[in-house]
Amino acid sequence: MRNIFGLLGFALWLWPALALAAAPEEASLDELASPRTALLSPTGARLEVSQKLEVKKHEGKPVVEFVIPADAANLQLSIPGRTIARWHTTPVLLNQGSPLAGRRAEIEKAKIDISAKLKTVNARLALWQGLPKSANSQDVEQLQGAMQSAMPQLWLEQARLERELKLINEELSRMPRPSDLGERVRVELGGDAAEGGEVTVDYSYNHDGCGWEAVYDFNTRPNEGERDEIDVRMLAEVWQYTGINWDNTEITLATKSYGPREPAALPEWVIDSASRRPQERNAPAPMAIRAMKTEAAADAAGPVAGVTANTDAIYATWKLAERGLSQGRSRMQITAAAWKAPLQWLARPSRNSSQVWLMAKYDLPPNQAWPAGLAEYSVNGQNVGTGEFRPRSGEATLYFGADPRVTVTTTDTRQRGESGLINTSKSWTWGWVYTIHNGHNEPIKVRVERPYPMIVDKEVKISYRNAPEPKVDAREHSFYWIVDVPANGKTEISHEVTVTSPTKLPLLPDVP
Repeated sequence: MRNIFGLLGFALWLWPALALAAAPEEASLDELASPRTALLSPTGARLEVSQKLEVKKHEGKPVVEFVIPADAANLQLSIPGRTIARWHTTPVLLNQGSPLAGRRAEIEKAKIDISAKLKTVNARLALWQGLPKSANSQDVEQLQGAMQSAMPQLWLEQARLERELKLINEELSRMPRPSDLGERVRVELGGDAAEGGEVTVDYSYNHDGCGWEAVYDFNTRPNEGERDEIDVRMLAEVWQYTGINWDNTEITLATKSYGPREPAALPEWVIDSASRRPQERNAPAPMAIRAMKTEAAADAAGPVAGVTANTDAIYATWKLAERGLSQGRSRMQITAAAWKAPLQWLARPSRNSSQVWLMAKYDLPPNQAWPAGLAEYSVNGQNVGTGEFRPRSGEATLYFGADPRVTVTTTDTRQRGESGLINTSKSWTWGWVYTIHNGHNEPIKVRVERPYPMIVDKEVKISYRNAPEPKVDAREHSFYWIVDVPANGKTEISHEVTVTSPTKLPLLPDVP
């Protein structure tokens, strides 16, 4: 008996501590204020809020209080006409009354209901399929007759419930669970603020539960109207999973730079008897360098009606005319344009490839912004694929897949390998004929590209025999020909390369 009373006394002593640990900030329920403005970038948003709050007394000092999300960052606040002495934060439970929380609760309830029905159907199927070991032939016949009428309906019901459960699980996987924790901010006012009065508090913070990215739609119409015109649409795919109502929020979309915040240190340059490569210190990671290059090359477009674009600042912005942003994912059109860019046909022939690709290049006008993003490519409205759109150095290169009516065949005229040995030198020769076939009823221009060999040792010599003569793209280390191919006809290009080197060099050249 003494032990029982001892345990009861210990539990009564421990109860206040357990209650305090389980209920932060007196277990009060608070709602997050809807932002007045939201500046969305691809990696998050800056939310600005303006609230009228009552001045209260806390430990004899005038204070105002408001709540922000637990994962909010970089809180900035001001109270016009008042002095802020200090502020601090404490955890608080949030009132989960947002549409996101309500929708998730509905879906989770539906999942429970469907899972229960599916278990019932599975149990009935198992019951019908189970046959006692003591069953005789008459029992088997009766069971088979009953199964023929009952089993098909159960199988159909099982398949339907499994499909519904799969859809629900997919929707739940795309819907982050809103946090029920927040931070209560208690701001202590300086001066002679009176209890019971009201002040306007302006504050802002960063939140990574929302953002946007550019999505493009490129459609070329080679057989309709203007053959050199490409229809362009830039859309914004936006997402909002903050758990806050944005019913009247002013939305602005902004581009953003990627990669490191600061440059790499200057490399060391050491000259001594042993050759040393300059070493870079604190160089950015390869992915960061790639992201920096693509973003720096992104330049922007005139907006559609109702969208206000600003490309004068460091980051381009688009202010949306319609206020508010529902929780979840959605798309909206930002820009529509028609680019004058003649279609080109591009061939990069090899022994294993006969395709000729449709492409276009467009010089982007100044004072526009076209952020990198996912793109959908179409020819005469027919989708040919998706891919990344990344303008570089003020130029957009668009690929629209292979043209099935244009092909290139490759014929070897000289075999790979050593073709001669003269005194102290040896040589290798390769030769090809590229035949471009045009199945269209109109003539076309085709660009044919081949790599040219880069010499490392100055004693190695290279000579060429070409018909017609190609041009050289030094930046891409390639030859290229632009040839006219007649309607329903063909054109040939002859290309021959000879490599000569001293026998003392262990040279074994190969050709791609």
